[in-house]
Amino acid sequence: MLPLPSLLLLVLFAGAVFVVMRAIFPDTDRKELERRLGGERGVEAVDQAVLVDAFRPMYSLFVPVTRGMGLLAYRQRIEKSFVTAGMTGRLTTDEFLAYKLSMALLYWFLFIALLCYVIIGTSPPIVIQLGVVVLGSFFPDIWLRGQVQERQTNIRRSLPYVMDLLTLSVEAGLDFIAGVHKVCEKARSGPLIDELAFMLREVQVGASRQQALRNLARRTDMPELRSFAALLIQADILGASIGPVLRAQSDLIRTQRFQAAERAGAYAATKILFPLILFIMPAVFIVIFGPIVLNFVFGTGVLENAVAPPGGSFGG
Repeated sequence: MLPLPSLLLLVLFAGAVFVVMRAIFPDTDRKELERRLGGERGVEAVDQAVLVDAFRPMYSLFVPVTRGMGLLAYRQRIEKSFVTAGMTGRLTTDEFLAYKLSMALLYWFLFIALLCYVIIGTSPPIVIQLGVVVLGSFFPDIWLRGQVQERQTNIRRSLPYVMDLLTLSVEAGLDFIAGVHKVCEKARSGPLIDELAFMLREVQVGASRQQALRNLARRTDMPELRSFAALLIQADILGASIGPVLRAQSDLIRTQRFQAAERAGAYAATKILFPLILFIMPAVFIVIFGPIVLNFVFGTGVLENAVAPPGGSFGG
């Protein structure tokens, strides 16, 4: 029978191979079916949830355990994050809680297997093990927050271009809904176009334009789109022309984008100071002042003697 460290390493290797193969060879038939049923939002959700799909056989075992948990406020926050990240229908809150539980156990197992039985050979204190479990349980939340921020960043990047197209369409004589439809046809596919197309489907099934705009701002959870929706709703209530409103909003969004780029450039100079001082400057100091210090400590000819060939001096 294999010893426990060898058995643990074998299990870890098999799990790693399983995850890599699931990531390299995804279920293309299921992706195609979800694309047909859910449109582009389904494709985006599949691309974002590769790791979740890879571990689905493991955390599905814990769904009956998490189904009885309350946590109503936390479940509502997770559902809102699913909508903002464009992952509606990919995971339920019960499955997400099961994913958190499985990640906590996986972190604990990897910590015990690698650090304790393979490297140290003893079990760590229970406080350290609980800390590892808590760290593993927070990994799905960090991952979901990253998905939300990435999608919002993509929307923010494409927003000025889409706003310009919408402004041109409305100023050319189309109404707002027809202009949004034209933008969805001509613009490059992306998260913002998916949200606008979803807004059009809401209007087509009977929702008012004001309610569709409110739902758009609520789904994306971005100040730019909240301001955009509020201005259009106010113009609709007052009966004002939408063209000048869209033109002013487009200029404002483009100005905000330029200001954000300037702030990011200013922050970059500050952020690079930490790796510069901690990693680059010590290496430069060693290369420049190292020979001087060695000559001062060990004598003037220590470097010549260290690099001289065994037979004598250079050129002799």
